Amino acid sequence: MDAEAHIRAGAETETPWRYRLDELAWRDLVDGLKQSHLPFVGVWCDGVDVHALFLPHGVQPLAATLALEDGRYPALSPARAVSSLYERMIFDLYGAEAMWATDVRPLVDHEVWSNTTPLAASPGPAGGHKGMIAFQPSDAWAAETVGVMTGIGPATGARETPLHTALVLDGETITRAETLSGYAHRGLTQRWKNSRVDDACRLSGRVVAGCSAAHQVAFCQAVEAACGETIGHEVAQLRVVLLELERCLQHLYTLGGLAREAGALLVSSRCMWFREQILTETAPVIGSRLLMDHCVPGGVNLRAATEIGTLCTRIAELGEEIYPTLVELWQGYAGLAGRMAGVGVVNSAVLEQVGLDGPVARAGGGDCDCRRDLRMYDGLWRFTAGRHDGSVEDRAAVLLDEIGESLRMLTELGPRLGLTAGGRIDLTYPDGEGVGMAEGPWGTILYWVRLQNGRVDQVFMRDPSASALLAYEAALPGQAVADIGLIRASLGVNAAALDG
Repeated sequence: MDAEAHIRAGAETETPWRYRLDELAWRDLVDGLKQSHLPFVGVWCDGVDVHALFLPHGVQPLAATLALEDGRYPALSPARAVSSLYERMIFDLYGAEAMWATDVRPLVDHEVWSNTTPLAASPGPAGGHKGMIAFQPSDAWAAETVGVMTGIGPATGARETPLHTALVLDGETITRAETLSGYAHRGLTQRWKNSRVDDACRLSGRVVAGCSAAHQVAFCQAVEAACGETIGHEVAQLRVVLLELERCLQHLYTLGGLAREAGALLVSSRCMWFREQILTETAPVIGSRLLMDHCVPGGVNLRAATEIGTLCTRIAELGEEIYPTLVELWQGYAGLAGRMAGVGVVNSAVLEQVGLDGPVARAGGGDCDCRRDLRMYDGLWRFTAGRHDGSVEDRAAVLLDEIGESLRMLTELGPRLGLTAGGRIDLTYPDGEGVGMAEGPWGTILYWVRLQNGRVDQVFMRDPSASALLAYEAALPGQAVADIGLIRASLGVNAAALDG
């Protein structure tokens, strides 16, 4: 049997797309995944069971559940590399051990918490570590490292989230790189548990700066799926407006940062100026500059929903005025393309190994965009060609192209959104679970939400940051130390989403 068949052969649960397996069947699933291309989302724990989620057909979920036995379960990381990060998080939070895992180092608990395994039934004692957190290398690092060892972060004085990158150098060339995270851990799993639905939604909007709308859209869709409710088409299109505005703003911010790293200050300032023009038009209508807390379970919450159509038209006019000249400036600025060409290549083999989607994958030959499968994008989304070489230059070009595509969608949405836009349906929050997703600025964001007694019982969140971190580590060897900032910014590495 293939991996999907192994899952469906399990015992049915109260959720039609989730099946319960025994340990032998779970091991068979792991073996099946080694020969399967079944899209993997993530693995998480609730203290009693461990769950693995897949997307075999577009946005249709398929999950496997296994009861922990003596606090252990067979690891998925031998078949899906990115699972190692989820397994390390599970051990840090619950003390559940992934047997035969490819990496057993701590992810976020570096022996400085007031309790170890804080979400276990019986949390452990306080960590005994004092002072600076020490980098703990992998077995491969310890066995193969030859050269000068150094590191960057977590405190660099720059704008990126805190992450330590340990490096081995041969002159100015990186020969090996590994990361140490956990500095941005905020205890999201525990804070979501048993929270009010509206409070959980607010928290989801604060997972990643610059991706608030995508996180809250995905969370709200998961809650609505758990309730068996569907929002109206016009409200769904208002959510599309939020998503595409956020994509424009975040891509312009990223491109501005890349241009600044490359020494093209004129291009950087032009990107940030365009971004500010959009924000100036958006804030009075949407209600804030951050696009945060405007998507709520059952609908949207906008200051002036009936003016959204006019706003889309105004943004489209701004795009016609500014976007073509920005593209011309980016493509014609002396030395910019040369500074990025061939830097930080992430090829299709690495993308497949780490399971990364979004614009990074589209710049490396990948054909992945969950908008094609989302009903709210019916009649709006169309295939846009990506790049194939997977360098920083290619990723920047894809981001620039996607800004144009988002502006096109907003242009089409303007006449469709009239005076009846907005609103919210009342949800009753029965016991159940649901999955929701959105295409964020850096790829697919997915939420699994379980409701119980009218509150949120548990949340699992999938963000591209886990796969981006593995791609970052894979891209650094062979690169110059001076290019680290370019590579990191172009991959969307974000420690806040990773650390949870």
